[in-house]
Amino acid sequence: MGMLGREILAAQKIDVAKDTGATEASLSLRVLFNKLKLQVGALGKSRGTRKLDGLVARLIEQGRDGQTVVVTRRVKKRRATGNGKTSERKIVYGGSSDRLRRRGPNKGTPIGSPYKMRVKATAARPYIAQPLLQEAAELHLSEFWSQALARAGSKQ
Repeated sequence: MGMLGREILAAQKIDVAKDTGATEASLSLRVLFNKLKLQVGALGKSRGTRKLDGLVARLIEQGRDGQTVVVTRRVKKRRATGNGKTSERKIVYGGSSDRLRRRGPNKGTPIGSPYKMRVKATAARPYIAQPLLQEAAELHLSEFWSQALARAGSKQ
Protein backbone atom coordinates (compact mmCIF):
# COMPACT_ATOMS: atom_id res chain seq x y z
CA MET A 1 0.00 0.00 0.00
CA GLY A 2 2.87 2.32 0.77
CA MET A 3 4.40 1.72 -2.65
CA LEU A 4 1.08 2.44 -4.35
CA GLY A 5 0.61 5.60 -2.26
CA ARG A 6 4.06 6.92 -3.15
CA GLU A 7 3.38 6.37 -6.86
CA ILE A 8 0.04 8.20 -6.71
CA LEU A 9 1.53 11.04 -4.63
CA ALA A 10 4.38 11.48 -7.14
CA ALA A 11 1.88 11.62 -10.03
CA GLN A 12 -0.22 14.22 -8.19
CA LYS A 13 2.83 16.37 -7.45
CA ILE A 14 3.77 16.32 -11.14
CA ASP A 15 0.27 17.42 -12.24
CA VAL A 16 -0.38 20.14 -9.62
CA ALA A 17 -0.06 23.85 -10.48
CA LYS A 18 3.23 25.18 -9.12
CA ASP A 19 2.80 28.94 -8.79
CA THR A 20 4.17 29.15 -5.25
CA GLY A 21 4.65 25.48 -4.40
CA ALA A 22 2.37 25.68 -1.35
CA THR A 23 -0.30 23.46 -2.90
CA GLU A 24 2.29 20.86 -3.86
CA ALA A 25 3.64 20.97 -0.31
CA SER A 26 0.13 20.39 1.10
CA LEU A 27 -0.15 17.04 -0.71
CA SER A 28 0.54 14.14 1.62
CA LEU A 29 0.14 10.43 2.12
CA ARG A 30 -1.48 8.55 5.01
CA VAL A 31 -1.61 4.77 5.39
CA LEU A 32 -4.08 3.38 7.92
CA PHE A 33 -2.99 -0.23 8.44
CA ASN A 34 -5.70 -1.17 10.94
CA LYS A 35 -8.39 -0.26 8.37
CA LEU A 36 -6.40 -1.30 5.25
CA LYS A 37 -6.95 2.21 3.93
CA LEU A 38 -4.75 4.57 1.94
CA GLN A 39 -5.34 8.33 1.77
CA VAL A 40 -3.45 10.44 -0.74
CA GLY A 41 -4.02 14.10 -1.59
CA ALA A 42 -4.57 17.41 0.16
CA LEU A 43 -5.01 16.03 3.68
CA GLY A 44 -5.10 18.23 6.75
CA LYS A 45 -2.41 17.72 9.34
CA SER A 46 -3.49 16.60 12.80
CA ARG A 47 -2.03 19.79 14.31
CA GLY A 48 -1.69 23.19 12.73
CA THR A 49 -3.87 22.47 9.72
CA ARG A 50 -3.26 25.02 7.04
CA LYS A 51 -6.81 25.64 5.92
CA LEU A 52 -5.81 28.01 3.16
CA ASP A 53 -3.81 25.34 1.35
CA GLY A 54 -6.79 23.00 1.50
CA LEU A 55 -9.07 25.71 0.13
CA VAL A 56 -6.70 26.53 -2.71
CA ALA A 57 -6.31 22.82 -3.51
CA ARG A 58 -10.10 22.42 -3.63
CA LEU A 59 -10.49 25.49 -5.87
CA ILE A 60 -7.91 24.14 -8.31
CA GLU A 61 -9.38 20.63 -8.25
CA GLN A 62 -13.08 21.56 -8.63
CA GLY A 63 -12.92 24.96 -10.31
CA ARG A 64 -14.95 28.02 -9.35
CA ASP A 65 -18.16 29.60 -10.63
CA GLY A 66 -18.14 33.19 -11.78
CA GLN A 67 -20.21 35.39 -9.52
CA THR A 68 -20.64 38.84 -8.05
CA VAL A 69 -20.00 39.08 -4.32
CA VAL A 70 -20.46 41.89 -1.83
CA VAL A 71 -17.21 42.83 -0.08
CA THR A 72 -16.46 45.14 2.83
CA ARG A 73 -12.88 46.08 3.53
CA ARG A 74 -11.50 48.07 6.42
CA VAL A 75 -10.29 51.54 5.77
CA LYS A 76 -6.68 52.28 6.61
CA LYS A 77 -7.88 55.40 8.43
CA ARG A 78 -6.83 55.04 12.05
CA ARG A 79 -6.46 57.12 15.17
CA ALA A 80 -3.97 56.55 17.97
CA THR A 81 -4.95 57.25 21.58
CA GLY A 82 -2.66 57.33 24.60
CA ASN A 83 1.08 57.85 24.69
CA GLY A 84 2.16 54.46 26.11
CA LYS A 85 3.72 55.98 29.27
CA THR A 86 0.92 57.39 31.38
CA SER A 87 -1.93 55.68 29.51
CA GLU A 88 -2.22 52.60 27.32
CA ARG A 89 -1.59 53.24 23.66
CA LYS A 90 -4.43 52.03 21.42
CA ILE A 91 -5.02 52.27 17.71
CA VAL A 92 -8.65 52.70 16.66
CA TYR A 93 -9.59 51.88 13.08
CA GLY A 94 -12.33 53.93 11.46
CA GLY A 95 -15.32 52.69 9.50
CA SER A 96 -16.42 54.06 6.16
CA SER A 97 -14.96 57.40 5.25
CA ASP A 98 -16.40 60.48 3.62
CA ARG A 99 -14.23 59.94 0.56
CA LEU A 100 -15.89 58.38 -2.48
CA ARG A 101 -14.51 55.84 -4.92
CA ARG A 102 -13.42 57.62 -8.07
CA ARG A 103 -13.17 54.75 -10.56
CA GLY A 104 -14.63 51.40 -11.47
CA PRO A 105 -18.12 49.93 -11.36
CA ASN A 106 -18.59 51.10 -7.75
CA LYS A 107 -17.82 54.73 -8.54
CA GLY A 108 -19.43 57.17 -6.13
CA THR A 109 -19.77 54.82 -3.14
CA PRO A 110 -17.99 55.68 0.13
CA ILE A 111 -14.63 54.00 0.72
CA GLY A 112 -15.06 51.42 3.51
CA SER A 113 -18.67 50.66 2.63
CA PRO A 114 -19.78 47.36 1.08
CA TYR A 115 -19.28 47.13 -2.66
CA LYS A 116 -19.74 44.57 -5.41
CA MET A 117 -16.79 42.63 -6.79
CA ARG A 118 -16.81 40.32 -9.80
CA VAL A 119 -15.10 36.95 -9.30
CA LYS A 120 -13.98 35.25 -12.51
CA ALA A 121 -14.83 31.63 -13.19
CA THR A 122 -11.97 29.12 -13.38
CA ALA A 123 -12.13 25.73 -15.02
CA ALA A 124 -11.61 22.60 -12.95
CA ARG A 125 -8.10 21.19 -13.18
CA PRO A 126 -8.22 17.79 -11.48
CA TYR A 127 -4.91 16.50 -10.17
CA ILE A 128 -6.03 14.56 -7.08
CA ALA A 129 -8.94 12.43 -8.34
CA GLN A 130 -7.63 11.41 -11.75
CA PRO A 131 -9.32 8.43 -13.44
CA LEU A 132 -5.96 7.09 -14.68
CA LEU A 133 -4.56 7.08 -11.13
CA GLN A 134 -7.63 5.26 -9.84
CA GLU A 135 -7.32 2.64 -12.59
CA ALA A 136 -3.63 2.16 -11.76
CA ALA A 137 -4.50 1.76 -8.09
CA GLU A 138 -7.16 -0.84 -8.87
CA LEU A 139 -4.66 -2.72 -11.06
CA HIS A 140 -2.01 -2.74 -8.29
CA LEU A 141 -4.52 -3.88 -5.69
CA SER A 142 -5.91 -6.67 -7.89
CA GLU A 143 -2.34 -7.92 -8.49
CA PHE A 144 -1.63 -7.76 -4.75
CA TRP A 145 -4.75 -9.70 -3.76
CA SER A 146 -4.27 -12.33 -6.48
CA GLN A 147 -0.71 -12.95 -5.24
CA ALA A 148 -1.82 -12.98 -1.58
CA LEU A 149 -4.62 -15.46 -2.27
CA ALA A 150 -2.32 -17.65 -4.37
CA ARG A 151 0.21 -17.77 -1.52
CA ALA A 152 -2.49 -18.55 1.02
CA GLY A 153 -3.87 -21.33 -1.19
CA SER A 154 -0.46 -22.90 -1.82
CA LYS A 155 0.34 -23.21 1.91
CA GLN A 156 -2.62 -25.50 2.62
